[in-house]
Amino acid sequence: MRYLLTIWLLLFAAGAQAQKCIAALDAAGNEIEQLCVGQEVTFKDCFDQADDDKEYYIFDYKGESPIPTPTTTNKRHTYTAPGRYKVLQIANYGSNTTTDTLSKVYEVKAVPEPVFTTQSCASGAVSFTITNPDYDNYSFDFGDGTSQETDGSTPVTHTYTSQGSYTVTLTGNYITNTCQNTSTQTVATLPLLDSDNPTQIVKLTILEQAENGSIQLELAGLVPGYAYTIEQYTGDFRNLYREIDVLEEVNSSTLTHTINNVNTTEGVWYLVRPLDACDVIFINSNVVSGVALQVQTDAEQVQLEWEILPDFGAFEVYRNGQLLQSLPGTARSYIDNEVSCGQVYSYYIIGTGTDPQGDAYTSVSAILNAEVTSSAIPAAPFLLSSFDFNNQVELTLQLPDKEQIATATIAKSINGSLFQNLTQTQQTILFDENAALQPVCYRATFTNVCNNTSPVSNITCPVILEAEKQNDGSINLSWSDFSGFPDGVGQYTVELLDQSGNVVLTYPTSGGTFTDQTLSNELPVLRYRIRATSQNGTGISYSNLVEVEQDALVYIPSAFTPNGDGLNDLFEIKGKFYNGYTMRIYNRAGNVIYEGSEADAAWDGTSDGREIPAGAYAYLITFQTTFGTTKKKTGTITLLR
Repeated sequence: MRYLLTIWLLLFAAGAQAQKCIAALDAAGNEIEQLCVGQEVTFKDCFDQADDDKEYYIFDYKGESPIPTPTTTNKRHTYTAPGRYKVLQIANYGSNTTTDTLSKVYEVKAVPEPVFTTQSCASGAVSFTITNPDYDNYSFDFGDGTSQETDGSTPVTHTYTSQGSYTVTLTGNYITNTCQNTSTQTVATLPLLDSDNPTQIVKLTILEQAENGSIQLELAGLVPGYAYTIEQYTGDFRNLYREIDVLEEVNSSTLTHTINNVNTTEGVWYLVRPLDACDVIFINSNVVSGVALQVQTDAEQVQLEWEILPDFGAFEVYRNGQLLQSLPGTARSYIDNEVSCGQVYSYYIIGTGTDPQGDAYTSVSAILNAEVTSSAIPAAPFLLSSFDFNNQVELTLQLPDKEQIATATIAKSINGSLFQNLTQTQQTILFDENAALQPVCYRATFTNVCNNTSPVSNITCPVILEAEKQNDGSINLSWSDFSGFPDGVGQYTVELLDQSGNVVLTYPTSGGTFTDQTLSNELPVLRYRIRATSQNGTGISYSNLVEVEQDALVYIPSAFTPNGDGLNDLFEIKGKFYNGYTMRIYNRAGNVIYEGSEADAAWDGTSDGREIPAGAYAYLITFQTTFGTTKKKTGTITLLR
């Protein structure tokens, strides 16, 4: 009997020990085995056998020895980080005075905000992808009254029946507890593509024609939200088009886009295809061909050829940025004959067409340069000779149309001698500073920029003018004939010029001489030249300039009466065509009794302030002409009192 009692006591003690355990309760009082970050948890003994004031907890026991002594009986705790935590219970269950310890490990789960991405596709479909699958399961509320459960491992696609924007809520939770978190995003369905107004290539430009060239596309009819593949025709029936670029994040209906590293050496088609985020490809744009241009030069012409794929309605040929020629859509070549040797010209072709929807498109070739060459001998130039005001011969070389000079050789003949080279020059206007006033003639050849030399030009001989003053005061002019106008001289004209080179008078004449008998009363120096005019009136050449000094016009009185009556009181001279003079008065003994310059050359009949007797007195007047020549006049003046 004693043996049985002992066994019962031991079993009772073991049963009492088995009643000791730790329970974790959520805010609703439900026991939970898995905890969450940020969740307040209450710990207690499972069967509520320990008094509250004798029940202590260490919420993150690290196995310290001796066991730390808690300072409070707080049983509530909130974990701030995920992980595995050992909870230590220190309690007196009342069976004895001994304090019991009990531990239990809890896993604390993180409750991050679930993150998801969206991709809007065509026909109202939106794809949702969870990017941090931390929870056991998820629930999407699509914002249109529908929802869907998922484990987060694969994307979820939902199709909205109406186009618009929706607020989507994603909730993540764990199977073992009630911990969860949510996130929201606003998604918009893609606009519907209009098959009647598809994407359009408005303009295609070849920026660089090369195997690694570049193109530029001007696009219209784009719909934001879609991507667009740009494709180039291959000609291979197994794969007719190849992708050369993709446009993403389109936010406008129009766009200008450049693509590099494209083979543009052939004129082939290009197109654009809309593509949604679900990789669904839709009806492509219009098909536009690039224009591959080739240029070559020969015999002062530029030959253009271009390669395209149909269909163009017309072509325009541009040279140096200016429209040169409009051609039909069947044209594939053009020859430009309006070019000059040695010049570099730039060309490009513009093709225009209309797509099936009736919209116009344009395709522009690359700009190619062509340097014109030729072996053709240029026509002879025209050489004009004419004197300038400094009596230098001015030579003007007129080249044939479209020609450019590399060098010109000018030859000269004096008095009919053999022509000798005067100079080589790159100028078309030059001066012969050593042209003596004697019969002289010139001729020229030129070499163009293609290194071809012309025949000899016309021979041109300027007019040589001579002037001689006659005894009666008239001026006799004579001159040589001008040579050089293709149609000959139609008119010779005598021109009288003032000191500034302005023409004062002209005298048309038909011969080689002219006498000027009506000399100018205003010009101290008579300046003459001959103007030779061609038969057609367009060519003009001038002779050398000759200057003839007019005689000084001087009035010297024979007597004067210095009596103070205001009439003829002074002996003074008047006239023109002189710059200045001095005057001396002599008495009969030959002594100078008065001397003055132009500023004070007026004699009042005194000598050293004293009146001298009436009588005849000799004078000497010295003039300075306009040319600086000194001239003298002598005579007598009678002084009357």
